[in-house]
Amino acid sequence: MKKQKNFIKFPFLRTLAVSSLLLHAAMALGSDRNAQSEDSFLADMPIVLTASRLSQPIDEAPAAVTIIDRQMIRDSGAWDLSEVFRLVPGMYVAYHATDTYTTDSTVSYHGLSDAYSHRMQVLVDGRSVYSPIFGGTLWSDIPLALDDIERIEVIRGPDSASYGANSFMGVINIITRHSAESQGGMLSLSTGRHRDEAVARFGGQNGDLTYRLTAGTRNDRGENAKITRPLSTLDNWDNNKLDDKQIHLLTFRSDYRINATDEMEFQFGYNGGTRQEGWSDSIIALDGRSVSNQFELLKWSRAHEDGGGLSVQFYHANESSTATLFDMQHGNTMNGDTKADRYDLELQHTFLPTSSTRIVWGGSVRSDYVYAPIYFKNSITNAPQYQEQSFFLSRLFGNLEWRARPDLIFNLGAMSENNSYTGNDVTPRIAVNWHVVPNHTLRASYSEATRTPTMYEKNREVAYLGTYLSKEMDREQIKSSEIGYLGKFPGLNIDLRLFSDELSGLIAQTVSAVLHNNLNSGKARVKGLEGQLQWDVGAQTRLIYSFSHIEIDSSNLDNMTYTTAAPRNSQSAMLTHRFNQNWSASLMNYQVGATHFPGSDAGSGDNPQYFIDFNRRWDARLAYRFKAGRGNGELALIVQNLADAHYFEYRHDNELPGRSAWLNLKLEM
Repeated sequence: MKKQKNFIKFPFLRTLAVSSLLLHAAMALGSDRNAQSEDSFLADMPIVLTASRLSQPIDEAPAAVTIIDRQMIRDSGAWDLSEVFRLVPGMYVAYHATDTYTTDSTVSYHGLSDAYSHRMQVLVDGRSVYSPIFGGTLWSDIPLALDDIERIEVIRGPDSASYGANSFMGVINIITRHSAESQGGMLSLSTGRHRDEAVARFGGQNGDLTYRLTAGTRNDRGENAKITRPLSTLDNWDNNKLDDKQIHLLTFRSDYRINATDEMEFQFGYNGGTRQEGWSDSIIALDGRSVSNQFELLKWSRAHEDGGGLSVQFYHANESSTATLFDMQHGNTMNGDTKADRYDLELQHTFLPTSSTRIVWGGSVRSDYVYAPIYFKNSITNAPQYQEQSFFLSRLFGNLEWRARPDLIFNLGAMSENNSYTGNDVTPRIAVNWHVVPNHTLRASYSEATRTPTMYEKNREVAYLGTYLSKEMDREQIKSSEIGYLGKFPGLNIDLRLFSDELSGLIAQTVSAVLHNNLNSGKARVKGLEGQLQWDVGAQTRLIYSFSHIEIDSSNLDNMTYTTAAPRNSQSAMLTHRFNQNWSASLMNYQVGATHFPGSDAGSGDNPQYFIDFNRRWDARLAYRFKAGRGNGELALIVQNLADAHYFEYRHDNELPGRSAWLNLKLEM
């Protein structure tokens, strides 16, 4: 195993000491705390919607929250949606890391995951896009255009109290723009090395009805066919995955203002096309996998004069694909078709019982139905066990916010959930936020969360039941404690989080774990410090810097090497500058420490045969804005991997493409 490089110049304890000094300085800014009013603590703080399901200033939320706004997305030069999460402290992102069922990127908070990252919940406008089959998120298949995103809220830490099982390590909520904010036309054209895209949007209004229609097509030719610097020349390790994508997109949103208090929202989305999968010497789709991902959402909401409200939301989502798979080793063809349908109904009610308390509560029911014969079969006889699987869950949730005094806020929340696989779960959370002085807040919280086995994991258990297994697969559990600090200085915002997570019942990813009868054998303690700084260096210059230090302690049962399942140190930085009203530029730097994810190598069990080494990457964007008739235009040059570095992410057959550049022309009318 290679020794990890400690590229963060200040060690963990020194960072903690610096944080303490900053806090001490903040407390010295004002000693007359009791004379402060509530308004003095809330000045200029961004509002977040996701952490507790209540609208709250970020320094009163019960969890650490990172906000990625439209400008950050644009300045980052991201091509894939998954790439913007490289800016989040503690987030591990790997380009096109998955190679079965879909070739897609991996996004995981604090690592500790397989390529599908099924220990984190992802929502789009509150609608779960957690895949029913393998879990995790199929990032390339989400029916969503980057330009339709208003903001992204990332909950850094467990949030099962608000969103149930699978909100295990964190939650990402992608919030799209209201259709009233997307009026007129927009055309975006991109072309460059290995990638081309065209996106068109039109928004209109008819009385109290506003709407937006977005359509797009993308051709992404992915990684190079051959690895430039393979870790080994044996067993075809010089071959990259097959990961070309053709993506066709169509989304629609309408918002109808019924009266002064009531509003109806309707959304439809479709994402389809062909995707390559696998690698040249294994199981591949002969003509590529044809993918279709679509949803329909209907939501009614009522706003009360006192700030409360009521909403009812229903959505249906379908995830399907067709493929004839070919086994290069044995010469067999197989049916690789899949189909997954989800139906979800949710009610949420917010009210203010007293002047110092707010309560949000509600419930939901969900049904998943999946057809995937190649993935749901007996692992011994290789015969399908059944044609369709189903999964049901029901939830009841609630959160109480109590302002004990202007500077002290308590959040108490819990989720009660019942599902087909693990029965009943109750996941609580308690948090207290103390405004030490205006613009400086301490947060302490404790929460518990669970993760339900995915359908694929449950099928693997059923396949071996009665032959090897002596107990049924159970839920994964986490107990999380944290202390946070949010500080606002002139031109500088600071967000620090000190955390300790106890994980148990982790489901092993290798066959060897099944043979040892230990389906839920994994345990790990994850602790560390992470933070983000936003510094307005000048009137036209901003620096956003994130860092993370993680330590994992585990007995690594069943050869699952959890102790190396996250980079010990990682950091990212984005420097943006506006030269004048026309020209702007941004420079991004990402650095990730060495990792070895459990189940990621090609050997038996999980004995590390290689280690993904420390890597560094530079991206840049240069843009020119101009008038285009009655509208505006922008021409941007984006270059990823400026230094043409050839390194690996997640595993040995996942070498990031070399230097990639493209031009983007955007016209708004």
